[in-house]
Amino acid sequence: MAVVLEALASNLSNVLAKMARKEVGMLLGISDKIDSLRVRLDGLKEFLADAERRRITDLHVQGWVKELKDAMYDATDILELCQLKAMDQDSRRSNNPSLLSLRNPLNAHHIGSRIMALNQRLDGIKQRAEQFSFIKLDRYGDCSRTAQGHGLRRTTPELDRSGVVGNKIEQDTRRLVELLTREEEEASAASISSNVRVVAIVGVGGIGKTTLAQNIFNHQDIKEKFDKIIWLSINQEFSDPELVRTAITGAGGEHSGHQELSLLQPILREAISGKKIFLVMDDMWSVHAWNNSLRIPLVNSAAQGSWVLITTRDERVAREMKAIQPYHRVDILSRQDAWLLLKKQEPLSLHFEEAYGFFGDLEGAGDPCCDLIEDWLNIRLAHPSKK
Repeated sequence: MAVVLEALASNLSNVLAKMARKEVGMLLGISDKIDSLRVRLDGLKEFLADAERRRITDLHVQGWVKELKDAMYDATDILELCQLKAMDQDSRRSNNPSLLSLRNPLNAHHIGSRIMALNQRLDGIKQRAEQFSFIKLDRYGDCSRTAQGHGLRRTTPELDRSGVVGNKIEQDTRRLVELLTREEEEASAASISSNVRVVAIVGVGGIGKTTLAQNIFNHQDIKEKFDKIIWLSINQEFSDPELVRTAITGAGGEHSGHQELSLLQPILREAISGKKIFLVMDDMWSVHAWNNSLRIPLVNSAAQGSWVLITTRDERVAREMKAIQPYHRVDILSRQDAWLLLKKQEPLSLHFEEAYGFFGDLEGAGDPCCDLIEDWLNIRLAHPSKK
């Protein structure tokens, strides 16, 4: 959770600073309030790493972290509203230069009141932090390996189609599915074994690696090519036995609730023996899960032509897993695809339909509008599950 909070807090601060440079606050008449929100968020960021380290064993700290998370979600909502109103006002001003100096006082009062209320909440949250005597840590990665960086989220193979836009992801899916399903070639020297190969999807957090992996996992050609397809979310507070139990269940086996890795690995070997396996290991931060839990069962038992697909932010993980090169890198959305994603969001599409008439005309919105859309998407990428 802390890495999510840290990323969300940092992203909110960056968006607030960018909004200030683009005079979003000035357009709405609330520049001072936006600045005060940014200052408060910056003041809380330094406590997040220590709070996460301690929340695991302290229920009071756990409650504090939840309170801060809720406040940041509200900040996300307010920033989205600010940008929507600013885009609307900027459009009206462009269409009628005589309105250059006019602001909507209702917008300013409504949004300004919400920011003031949020600032008061953040002041209270910071004041309550004093009772915990948090120490300042640079980032979550500087903490002890209590959670191994895995407490962020648990992903599933279920694909939310509302977040899939444009041709790029479909092109990438087709290319990787073709690689994974082509007739077996002689394994390269870089393979982890003669029967199991690895392909890596690499990119920064929130850029769409998991969505691409889900698209591949659910592709009909994958389901037809492999005997067993297994999805493992590595980015969680997992134990090695828990991970192997999940793999056994995914392979159709029965782990009988065993807790010992020495008992579980033979069960996994039996469940996948002689079968062509497609294993997705989503959001890997290190090779620990592979080396300690899964490598030996798969290498010793899976059939020729088995594949492991990993998603990771760290190229070193792909290299240590001996993934085939070049690694598949996920890039940021093009403006056109960003526009398509925005169109899928309700009720935002209705707002833009009213503001700009023909919603599909990206060029008609102009560069300032496109920049604001990119800011909005940055907020969504910081917390993609928030609707």
